[in-house]
This record gives sequence, C-alpha cells and structure tokens, in this order.
Amino acid sequence: MTFGDGRLPLGRIDAQRECGRLLNMIDTTAASTIDEPPTQTPGPVQERERIAALDVLRGVALLGILAMNIRSFAAPFATYLNPTLMHEYSGASRAAYWVTTLVFDTKMISIFSILFGAGALIYSGKGGDGNVSATRLWYRRNFWLLIIGLVHAYLIWEGDILVVYSLCALLFLWWTRKLPAWALILLATVMLAIGGALSIGHATVWDIYTPEEQAEEISLWQPTSNQLAEELAIYRDGYLGIVAHRAPLVFFVQTLYFLLFFLWRAGGMMVLGEGLMKWGILTGARSKSFYLAMALVGYVVGLPLVWIGLRELDAVSYSVPQRFLLDLYNYFGSIAVALGHVGLVLCLLGRWPMSGWFDRLAAVGRMALTNYLVQSLICTTLFYGYGFNLYGRLDYAWQLAVVAAVWTLQLIVSHWWLRRFQFGPVEWLWRWLTYGVRPPMIRDEHPSRTGPALDDTPLNITSSSTKGE
Repeated sequence: MTFGDGRLPLGRIDAQRECGRLLNMIDTTAASTIDEPPTQTPGPVQERERIAALDVLRGVALLGILAMNIRSFAAPFATYLNPTLMHEYSGASRAAYWVTTLVFDTKMISIFSILFGAGALIYSGKGGDGNVSATRLWYRRNFWLLIIGLVHAYLIWEGDILVVYSLCALLFLWWTRKLPAWALILLATVMLAIGGALSIGHATVWDIYTPEEQAEEISLWQPTSNQLAEELAIYRDGYLGIVAHRAPLVFFVQTLYFLLFFLWRAGGMMVLGEGLMKWGILTGARSKSFYLAMALVGYVVGLPLVWIGLRELDAVSYSVPQRFLLDLYNYFGSIAVALGHVGLVLCLLGRWPMSGWFDRLAAVGRMALTNYLVQSLICTTLFYGYGFNLYGRLDYAWQLAVVAAVWTLQLIVSHWWLRRFQFGPVEWLWRWLTYGVRPPMIRDEHPSRTGPALDDTPLNITSSSTKGE
C-alpha cells in the first residue's frame, strides 16, 4: 500500500517495529529536561517515517465531522440540536438526523481530540530546530494555531474548533504528556466526569433562574419562529452583517463555554489520547483481534446509550431543561463509540479492498488543517447570502448530499495535491510562521531548505528519529 508517492507498509510486523521505536523515543524524551537544546540538527520528515494509522484516523475524523458541522452551516445553530424547529422531520430527513447523530455527533470531534493529544507526545520527540527547544516551538506553533482559529471563527464560521485546540495545547497538553499512561487515563476520566457534572449542575440550577434568564437561554435552544426568521434574514444577507452578528456568540464560546464544556470534554479526550498513545494503541501496532474487540466493546457499550438518549430527546421534543440531563447519554456514549470507530478503522487498515480508500483518507488527514478550512469556505459560500444563498433551504437529507459531494472532492484533490506537493497550503504557511523558514512546497525542492523536522498538520501525528528537546 502506498501513501502519496512514498511506500509505507501496513503489515503488523512493520507497524509493531515502528511503534516500538516511537514509544522508546517518547519515553526517552519525556524524561529529558524541557529546556535542553537539541544536540542534532533535524532533517526533513520522510513519508516512510509517518505513522500511517494516524494519518488515516485523522482523515476519517476530518470527513466525519462535516456530517455534523453541515447542520450549522446550512441553518441556524438551534437546528443542529433540535430537528423539529425548521426542517421537515419525517422520512429521509428524520432518518438522516438520527443516523448522523448516532454515528457522528461528538464522536468525530472526540477522535480529533484523541489524535491532538497523541500529537503532543510525538511532537516532543522530534527536537527543536537546532537553536530553539521543542517546548518553545510548541508554544509558538500553537500561538499561530490560535491566530488561525480566531480568523476562522470571526471572519468565516462561528463553529471553529481550532481555538479550543490551541488553548488546550497552550494551557496543559505539553505538561500532561510527562505523566505515565495510567495517570493520563485517570486524569482523562476525572476531566470527562467534571464535564458531565457541570451539565448536571446546569440542570439542577434551572429552577432558580429568573424567568428572564430562562427565556434568554431557551432562545438559544428553542428560538421562536420570529427569532428564526431574524437569523435567516441575517445569514441570507451580506457578509459584514453576518460577521457582526456572529461576534458575540464566538466570544461566548471561546471564553465561558470553553471553561464550562470544552476544557473538560475536548481536553479530557486529548489527555486520553496521550494515554492511548503511550500504550501503543493508536499506531495500528496491536493485533487485528485487539482492534476488533475494541470496536465491538465500543459499539456495544456506546451505541445503546446514544440511542436511548436520542429516543428520550425525541419523546420530549428536544426541549429544555429536560435535555440538559438527556444529553449526557450521548456525552458519555460518544466516548465509547469514538473508541469503537478507532478500533474498526485500525482493524481494517491495510486490508483489501480497503487499501485504496485508506490511501486517500491518509492524504485527507495529512492536509487536515487545509481541508477543515476549505470545508468552511465551500459551505459558507454555498449557504450564506453572499454566496449561493441556500441557508435554511435544505433539510437534513439534502445536507448529506452536500457532505457527500465535499467528501468526494477532498478525497480526490488531497490525493492529487500530495503527489505533487509536500504539504497542504495552510500547513505550509503554518510551518513557515512557526519556524521562520520557508519550507519547500514542490516535491523536488532541495530538502536542505525544509528547516526543522516537524510535520505541521493540525493534529501533528507523525514520527521521526529520536531527538532531544
């Protein structure tokens, strides 16, 4: 099986050998002094040094998350959570809502978060650029990710997740990576439990809210027909009006909502990813039977929980405050389903007839930052008033038709691009901003101009030779 132009065998023996080398590198670097300058000048990351499993998982997550994000691209955000507000909720549209909720909702962002956490471990093993430690590069790198996320959130689409990832990276990920695997799993469990407890607390204090406070919150979850009409009018109008309208929501999500939800949920999954990486689970190095068992356990535990929660939400018409507790079924069930998805992908990795698909999924994963932003550009152009003005006009089934079209485009273009270029365009720019050295873009450019051996995809899941920090 090939990835891009470089051959990367996916057999179990090769994966185990690579995983062993990587884990030894991680253990060595975690014990080193964080400010110690590197003793070697890194060379460019070669395609043969990548961990194919992580590229594929990232590609799966990147495409899968669009199946959920499309809801808030295509209509007011309240319709993301409440299918009874605007669209036809029967037949194919209802089926599309249920299937995407069961398979994708919170599961894809969970996989993203797991991989981002694993990336902190791998990044620390690459070393610096000869003059700057890996620690300083990590913070510089995630500062620029924060800037990219802020631009994306305020100027393109309010559903940005890059700011959340960069904040977690800047706050704690670089330091939690030093913990042993068991401690990381324990810490992840505590963080995820805190997130669930905050949701329970939200439900219990509802009755002490004033009527005005309750009405304000209900307007976010269950807007009236007049409120929906106002939002439709804004997003079917010009660009500047949309930017002004989204700004308060973006600020709220990136501040208070980050502290109340994303810090614990996304952050907990990132720490879980660090633990799973130290156990060697995410690299595809375990046996096929291990990954099959992982998938089965994840689905057997998680899917019934998600199904029960969805059924109960449907019974109460997705109303607040009832849903504050009912959402916990998916909150916890999606963790198990996400791990089931990971197990299934790694179980199938390298097996015919899936090899060609995995090749293309890996290309999508290697360009994840570019593809994520391109999804926003395509969808906002399709749905907003300054583009094709389809906002609020497509039900859940037709939204999935758009998703399928974007998936097809990105599977084709990503594979084509990486046969000719070394990075996605945004990855290339991000790398330049981080290291102050222009990376080569064309494949035949001289490798000496690459700068440090760090492959800057948004989840940075690569391996390289052992380097100190």
